Amino acid sequence: MKKVFLSIALFVSAIFTVNAQTADEVIAKYITEIGGAEKWAKVQSIKIEGQIEVQGIQIPFTMQGLQMKGMRVDAEFQGNKIIDITTPTKGWAQNPLSGKATLGPISEDELKQKLDDLDIQDPFVDYKTKGSVIESLGKDEEDGNEYFKIKMTTKNGNEKTYFFDTKTNLIYKIESIVKQQGQEMKSEQKLLDYQTTDYGIKMPFKQDQGQMMMVTKKITINPSIDATIFNGN
Repeated sequence: MKKVFLSIALFVSAIFTVNAQTADEVIAKYITEIGGAEKWAKVQSIKIEGQIEVQGIQIPFTMQGLQMKGMRVDAEFQGNKIIDITTPTKGWAQNPLSGKATLGPISEDELKQKLDDLDIQDPFVDYKTKGSVIESLGKDEEDGNEYFKIKMTTKNGNEKTYFFDTKTNLIYKIESIVKQQGQEMKSEQKLLDYQTTDYGIKMPFKQDQGQMMMVTKKITINPSIDATIFNGN
């Protein structure tokens, strides 16, 4: 009887080991495809310029980030300035279109959901050291393509499910649950048009979020950024 239980235990352990190895193999191929962990680990600042396309309207935006120190997004629409700032301890937002006419603090729940954005290096690069945990969810099919599904839970408690294209090894889609006005809502974004930057890393230049598309025009890696832009003033 003991041998039977031991065999079952070894079998179950083997299943989880294979799953873990499969997830790590998928991640390893992905990281290699986007430029390699060594190159990504040297990314300490980033500036992204592009436009948000919604209902035929184009809204220019600029995103600036310092690794684990601050993230700021600036946009303007018909004279209305839109600002979003995140730091490890506080966040601020201004969006006249949603009733926030001046720059003001965001809630703790909103900040928690944005803290992971401070990691401007890819979330899967050195994810264990960053305190994230992954779980393999098997495979899925969509539009005739096959994807590996991997759920990541970060140290901040945020969960996202990533769909890795089995052919390209790149992330095609991200699913997550976000809180808005006290309610949980499912969020989905598709990562498209991957391009290799001048720095040598590959990033998606389009993010399809359903009702709007974020289109990147230019990415600058390791630019000089004044940290005071994250002060919330």
